[in-house]
Amino acid sequence: MTHSSPLTRTVSHPAAVAALCLLAFSTACSVGRQASPSPVGEARRMGVGASTAVAPPGTTPTIAQSIGGRMLIRRASMQLEVESPIGMSARVGDIAARLGGYVERSRESSTGGVDVTVRVPEPSLEQAMDAVSQLGQVVKRDISADDVTERIVDLNARAGTLRAMRDRLRELLARAESISSIITVEQELARVQAELDSIEQRLEYLRGNAALAALDVGADRKRQLGPITQLFVGVGRLIGKLF
Repeated sequence: MTHSSPLTRTVSHPAAVAALCLLAFSTACSVGRQASPSPVGEARRMGVGASTAVAPPGTTPTIAQSIGGRMLIRRASMQLEVESPIGMSARVGDIAARLGGYVERSRESSTGGVDVTVRVPEPSLEQAMDAVSQLGQVVKRDISADDVTERIVDLNARAGTLRAMRDRLRELLARAESISSIITVEQELARVQAELDSIEQRLEYLRGNAALAALDVGADRKRQLGPITQLFVGVGRLIGKLF
């Protein structure tokens, strides 16, 4: 009497299929623990907290290339007063283009004001701000940074575990022969793949925003002083020179 090999035995009962899915999850978790170190270990391995060089303009920074070994999402804003806001969007866009960036959004208000958002390589953010400051009088200048290093490390570890689980489910699907077992494994495979796709999209978003910093620029027409106001300003300057 011959016996079927465990690797080729037909899976025909939902309970058995559920057990196989559980086995796939356990195997994937084990593989994920081996292939994907803990967030702390991954951060240490990539040099988080160590002093590292800033990535040169035009390159996509990694965790080890970012400022101080961290992955930062930086955003800045500037408010200017200019003689004429006409053409400001184009001038700011030209500055971004010279640095390897682009215009993300541009809007002109009915009062003549201009709001434009550009993306520039993160290491060139200060250079872009200095260039924009030459277009008018700077009224406000602000810059902020969001440290996303731990989020990226954690998402990378979760993605590794899900990839291992997906591969294991594909192996189970290749061996399944009954309709019920195929449907059950396919449903679990679709769920795992959807979760993996979501995590990979979040990683792409975080990395993209870290590589290209955002700069919001607002420009308003410089306020014109009336004749009486100009007279008082002139008298005030004259008195100031006397003393």
